[in-house]
Amino acid sequence: MEATDAKEMIDEAIERVEEKNEASERREKAKERTFRDRVSLMVGGFAVALAMVHMAAAGAQRESLLKGIEASDSFAYMQAKIVRETVLKTAAALGAASDMDRKSWADEAIRLRAPDKAGHGIGQLQDLGTEQREEGRNSATRGEAYELGETALQLSIVLLSIALVARSFWIAGASTIFASAGIAMAIVTYFGFSLL
Repeated sequence: MEATDAKEMIDEAIERVEEKNEASERREKAKERTFRDRVSLMVGGFAVALAMVHMAAAGAQRESLLKGIEASDSFAYMQAKIVRETVLKTAAALGAASDMDRKSWADEAIRLRAPDKAGHGIGQLQDLGTEQREEGRNSATRGEAYELGETALQLSIVLLSIALVARSFWIAGASTIFASAGIAMAIVTYFGFSLL
């Protein structure tokens, strides 16, 4: 074998190795691009889910606040009626007024306590305030459950960012588990079940 033949064989072998390496690099780059594209789509999807869960949490918190205000208003109205009832009963019990005035005051005191169509009887207002307070507590509990789902989704997005840098399928998988848990928590809460 001559030196030129040996040189050609070596050059051909080097070319084959280089082609093999280039093909391997192309496959690796394509695999990495696919991974990055999938993770990017997951980040987008989880961000949309996070926004929806955040809106639900804010709505539950707002409802809790409004129900608390409504309960406070109902109890304040009830207390004002109780004060008025007490004043009327006291006035009716005094002997200085005419019988007709005392009877009128006593009747008005009874009317304030009695249930009416508008739901403004003292007992009705107390029941309404208690119901509104309970609805506010339930809304607050729902808000906390949504916030837990929000936290899981935020954690999943952070993990996806780490997965992109580390190029780790395992971290991306863990992120998916957290996102699934967050979305499940929000769905369960939406349908009225409480995990808290």
